[in-house]
Amino acid sequence: MTHHIDTPAGPDGSAGPDRPGGSGRPGSLETPLDRWIRRFPPYRTAEHTLVCFPHAGGAASYYHALSTALDPDIELLVIQYPGRENRLFEEPVRSLEAMADAAARALTAHGVERPVFFGHSMGAIVAFETARRLSRTASRPATLVASACAAPSHHEARAERLDGAGEEADTAVLARIMGLGGTRPDVAEHEELIRLCLPALRADFAALERYRVAPEATAPCPITVFAADDDPSLPPADAGRWGLHSAAGPVGVHVFEGDHFYFRERPGPFLELLHRTVREAGRGVAFA
Repeated sequence: MTHHIDTPAGPDGSAGPDRPGGSGRPGSLETPLDRWIRRFPPYRTAEHTLVCFPHAGGAASYYHALSTALDPDIELLVIQYPGRENRLFEEPVRSLEAMADAAARALTAHGVERPVFFGHSMGAIVAFETARRLSRTASRPATLVASACAAPSHHEARAERLDGAGEEADTAVLARIMGLGGTRPDVAEHEELIRLCLPALRADFAALERYRVAPEATAPCPITVFAADDDPSLPPADAGRWGLHSAAGPVGVHVFEGDHFYFRERPGPFLELLHRTVREAGRGVAFA
């Protein structure tokens, strides 16, 4: 098992060589749904499917290194939100529910069956809402891994209004991202890059701030929570609240060393547990 994962300098977000729209279907023409899923090489027939949902401001290429670190029995698909990479010139979506609607349609059209969902930060809520929409389909997840994110009905207290306009709002958005450790320090020195990323960041934060869900809303699958001991966005003591949103009952909580992006700092323990979680879910074993 390979234990290297880092923030990639990354691919440019273009589709793979054998599929114009990145749909995974050789020779197919791109459709709007195809753009919602990225599948990184090597292309293979795997026993298990892991679907990743990126964080606020995040893009599919952030998980390219993970695709190379996974064992051959696990295929990685990543949800690509509008407004970044190969979707840079599309209007960002300012609703987590709308993101989930599109992701659910794309996964169903893609023919994904019984995957494991991994959602990091904002992505955990998008994954949760996507799972709810897939509850009566073959694409319903076997397990949802909620990483570094407060439970859906408790996230409101941690949401910040960062969706304004102007220099002050842009500074606040960048400070938020830099404070969580998801961006290299030198990125702040590249004004052009920041200008390209800020619309998607602002839209994501606006979507988070507006999101509300009923306390009794549940995902149709077991939930496992990954948290970090130095992450201000999810104190480990609060991670168990995800159990309120699992139709399968109490959740398993696993605490790593590190900050909000703990899996970049110490990839070994994270990868070992992720592999185990995916395989146990594939065998129908409730993992705790």
